[in-house]
Amino acid sequence: MSEKTTTRSTKEERRREIVEAAVHEFAVYGLYGTPVEAIAKRVGVSQPYLFQLFGTKKDLFIAAMRRGFQRTVAVFRQAAAEAGPEASTEDILMTMGIAYANLLESDREILLMQLQAYAASEDEEVRAAVREEFLRLVRFVQSASGAPDEAIRPWLAEGMLMTVAAALSLVDVEEDWARMCTGRWLLEHVAELHQKGLSVKDAIHAKAGAIHAKAKGAAPEAKR
Repeated sequence: MSEKTTTRSTKEERRREIVEAAVHEFAVYGLYGTPVEAIAKRVGVSQPYLFQLFGTKKDLFIAAMRRGFQRTVAVFRQAAAEAGPEASTEDILMTMGIAYANLLESDREILLMQLQAYAASEDEEVRAAVREEFLRLVRFVQSASGAPDEAIRPWLAEGMLMTVAAALSLVDVEEDWARMCTGRWLLEHVAELHQKGLSVKDAIHAKAGAIHAKAKGAAPEAKR
């Protein structure tokens, strides 16, 4: 490996480290409340070096925002793959929805970074960048699920509700309205079906079918 390649590799590694540190800081304090010094200190680099790599604090914020959306899409991609090539549209949407619920509960920085991105969208450059990433997310969901717009829109709306619920830590509120908002009712139902002998995939399929039937106003099938 040449010295030039090594230098490039080192810079790319540093960029990744700085972006990860930026996600941590921006998620809590936002674009305007985060001092660049805190990010530089977390990584162990000087502020001049940080600006050499990213130009401005806004550029770094946008890079951190993009990283957050990329993580979310990666979770959706893995969930869609795990659903399998024979999975129906409803199965894929349900699987990705459950994966997103788990992501929100396990990675608070991601959900806070997302909210900070929306809050900073009064800035035109930030707003344009957030639109780009949100579009990529929507396009992936459309492509992976094959669902029509009338199914994608309520799915996205449910995701935004789950995001707000996670930000408010409603998972810690032991009341029916909180369980409804967090989506825990869905996770618990799938787990219950799984304990009864269904595979996770079949449990998701069963719940997805029940929701789909209810949405259409169809009566549930009689038990045999």
